[in-house]
Amino acid sequence: MPRRTATVAVAAALVTGVGGLAGVPAASAAGTSAVAAPAEVKPSAGEWWWSAMGVDDLHAKGTGKGITVAVVDGPIDPTVPELRGKVVSSTSLCNDPASPRKIRPRSATAKNHAGEHATSMAALIAGTGRGTGPGGRGIRGIAPDATIRHYAAMYDATKADDPDGKECGIDLSSNGNEQKIAIGQAIGQAAEDGADVISISLVSSYSQAMVDGLLTAYREGAIVVAGTPNEDVVPQWPGLGNGVLLVNPLGKDGKVTDFAVRDKGFVQLAAPGEDIMAGRYDESGWHSDRIVSGSSIATALVSGGIAAVWSAHPDATAGQVLQAVQQNTGLRAKGSGFETWFRRVGTDLPRVTAPNRTYGWGIFDPADAAAADPTGLPDANPFVTDEVASTPTAAEITAASGTAASASPSASPSPSASSTAPSAAAPAEQSGESGGSVLPVLGGVAVVLLLLAGAAVVVLRRRAGSAAAAPGTTPTDTDSSTSQGAPGAEGRIHR
Repeated sequence: MPRRTATVAVAAALVTGVGGLAGVPAASAAGTSAVAAPAEVKPSAGEWWWSAMGVDDLHAKGTGKGITVAVVDGPIDPTVPELRGKVVSSTSLCNDPASPRKIRPRSATAKNHAGEHATSMAALIAGTGRGTGPGGRGIRGIAPDATIRHYAAMYDATKADDPDGKECGIDLSSNGNEQKIAIGQAIGQAAEDGADVISISLVSSYSQAMVDGLLTAYREGAIVVAGTPNEDVVPQWPGLGNGVLLVNPLGKDGKVTDFAVRDKGFVQLAAPGEDIMAGRYDESGWHSDRIVSGSSIATALVSGGIAAVWSAHPDATAGQVLQAVQQNTGLRAKGSGFETWFRRVGTDLPRVTAPNRTYGWGIFDPADAAAADPTGLPDANPFVTDEVASTPTAAEITAASGTAASASPSASPSPSASSTAPSAAAPAEQSGESGGSVLPVLGGVAVVLLLLAGAAVVVLRRRAGSAAAAPGTTPTDTDSSTSQGAPGAEGRIHR
């Protein structure tokens, strides 16, 4: 496929954590809570995901080099040890409520604590591993050589300088709540700036700007990743956008967390999001070794993991990379069957052929996805659906990407602006344990932050991949109302 040359930019997001982290995971308009473990822990205690996901194996193939990740979130602090030299550009799309003609700052500092979430998320994507923990340990990124571009699209509504959190958007004359518009504008700008992967650790209500932003991303050949709210409610935008890779959080037992979305559909993948090392500020400055939980973390790890997979196969298109990710979700042999897991362990492992309403297609397994050669796979986004209520429609995505679409009937549908999610079946049995206390909720805003990503300026050749979807196959097990595992594997043990 033809590719163009583009300059890479920066994107960021915020995360909640122990001891006063600014905004945490994605939440609904009413806000949400995040789970965090005790603050005083060894850094290694929050890095269980590294071995579980086989990151060393992943890095033997790809480290994100040559790939740009845009983080759409709140303000970021690029001066922490993990991000020095990583964030190559930073853009603010938010207005200052005290001076509507003035754009709010894109950077955060220890003094205002505003950038904890975005800074932590960016570090999980491309962190250097150097920080303020014991022995100089810091947050290690799953794609340490990726470039980060940051886009501030919201501010913590609990901050004294903006108690209502209403002023945010490109339109400086606006007096309304514009986060949902700013998010859409950030998606489109990030894609035009050359981002290959766009990580959105925010949830909000629908806006036409988000649909326009997604179509721009698909036209430019970018992959969009978003998270679920940190509570068992219907997923929110932009994760509901057609073709967006929506992520649900897991614990180290391979089960979705107690704050994950259950049996609601729309989820595409699950990934680690509980008891993960991230950062926080207090009066003494930045602390790299705090343990937090939230869907924001899962979103960041998937975004960075995809960057690492893509760097292993730089000639692949966005659609081919997503095909490899969807076809190589984690499975391991168990008894006479199989179960969902972080890696593909065993022989004759089947391909999951239909999404589950809680796990989507299964657990994100970048190490095994990177081992596959995606260049022979269909040039189509497998997460696009042709459901009538999907927004943007498959036809609009086809027109934007310039390639014929063949939407998969088995992909989770995405509702339109006016539609609501289908009624949930009987809730799946809750699995996973929180292992921590509930953190404060962000209130009074239509957007809540998930993860953060940083960016470095580079020039690379962008993929002009298709955003169409591949035909689905008949699942062998679709009992999603009573199972949390992804169906479609013969003899599968569903967790």
